[in-house]
Amino acid sequence: MNLHIVPDNVFINKFYENLQESGTVENNRFVVRTNNRELQRIKHNLPFAKLYSPRFNELTGETKEYKKVFIHQFTPLLYRWVSNNHFNELNWMVWGADLYSLPSVDASLYEHLTFKKYVNRNLALKNFLYRAKVALLHDAYRDKAYAKVHNVLTWMTSEYDFALQHLPALKATNQFFFYENDVPYQALDEILKEEHEHPRKTRPMYILGNSSTAELNHLDAVALIEAQNVSADLVVPISYGDSNYSRFMKKNLSYKGGDLRFIDSYMPFQQYLQFLNSTDGLIMNNIRPQGYGNIFIMMYLGKEIFLNPKNLSIPELIKGGLNWRPVSEISTKDGVNWLQNKSAITRLLSHSSLLKIYMELFSAPG
Repeated sequence: MNLHIVPDNVFINKFYENLQESGTVENNRFVVRTNNRELQRIKHNLPFAKLYSPRFNELTGETKEYKKVFIHQFTPLLYRWVSNNHFNELNWMVWGADLYSLPSVDASLYEHLTFKKYVNRNLALKNFLYRAKVALLHDAYRDKAYAKVHNVLTWMTSEYDFALQHLPALKATNQFFFYENDVPYQALDEILKEEHEHPRKTRPMYILGNSSTAELNHLDAVALIEAQNVSADLVVPISYGDSNYSRFMKKNLSYKGGDLRFIDSYMPFQQYLQFLNSTDGLIMNNIRPQGYGNIFIMMYLGKEIFLNPKNLSIPELIKGGLNWRPVSEISTKDGVNWLQNKSAITRLLSHSSLLKIYMELFSAPG
């Protein structure tokens, strides 16, 4: 039997359903760590409890009795729990913030304008208080906790290398794993069969970012685009993320080369997919990997993709034969075969290949 410690997050829904489809769900026990009295985002009937509560301990039982334990999103809150328990095999499934936003990781995630005009003014106190809280309550258990991790599960070897570089106590090996979207990539073709009439455009329309997070460096992206005298319309999704940053962007983000509008309302998936398909491309100016659900969908759809060349995931894209261009070269994109990305995504992340990985990682002992 395997044990999964998971957050109350929608990503767990598809993960659980893939376990069901692969025939391995009965060999995997879930405990959702949440302070809420009912699950907010997970639609399956999974047991849940507050971390460190008697109920949580009752649900998990003796960790040494499990063949494997998987922590989905290894936050500092879990350091003491890991430090105080014994594991036959402990696996860390990286979510991003549980690595790049750690107080102990000193990495620059912001470009100049974003740092100067927002981060330095708005996040300094918040970051200080968070670091102080972690130092006071959790840091004493950090190194012992990371030393117990056997495997880091991520689709990026560059992310694994980043973890080893910034967490000296971590001596784990790397295993490939990718959280699949609600709808597998090949199924997108069927959804998009129904014709939808899109408004005629006089200029290309690009999506800028995927959420309201300062790590996307929106100000710097627009400055790069304007410097190239690009004529285009920009659409900025802010339906989830940091509400303070949303207000900041609405007040400070402008664009001279065309229309700029914000999308702050939630769309059902099929409507959101049609929206993505109605645009010409995606601009993601983040340094830390994020938003790959959107990036890979847009790649599968054959759209133009513009990324920050400092992004830590770039080596994986090159290795996988996926086409992209730097944001600073949005005006010189000619000659790129964007449609080639569809076959590359299918080859790398097909539903059938991911199910095989599920069977290897989460099946019953042989």
